[in-house]
Amino acid sequence: MKKIILGLASIISLFVLAACQSNPQTKVETDLMSKATLIVDFGDKVDSKEIVFENDDSVMDILEDHFEVEEESGMVLAINGVSQDASKNTYWMYDVNDELAPKGAEEMTISHGDTVRFYLETFE
Repeated sequence: MKKIILGLASIISLFVLAACQSNPQTKVETDLMSKATLIVDFGDKVDSKEIVFENDDSVMDILEDHFEVEEESGMVLAINGVSQDASKNTYWMYDVNDELAPKGAEEMTISHGDTVRFYLETFE
């Protein structure tokens, strides 16, 4: 009887240990994903989100995943229904980590921990 109980305890222990091991697929998926902060300043309100994205996503991909975006040829025309206004020389701009982005949103990728902020800018 002792041998049967000991055998069952061993089998149960193996199942418990197997269940506690990390899943290699989860590690691969984690290596492909990053976190960042996405901020959209609408002027009268600011919407800030902690986001998870795939490492090769463009800024445009990330924006479109979290907001309703109207764009043309890679240029953001409206976010959540708030449009730029060419007659007032007001356009959607964005920066990464408080620096004006050097590329368009479709060409720019970001890194883990970055902060991306979209805002309306009026030029004179």
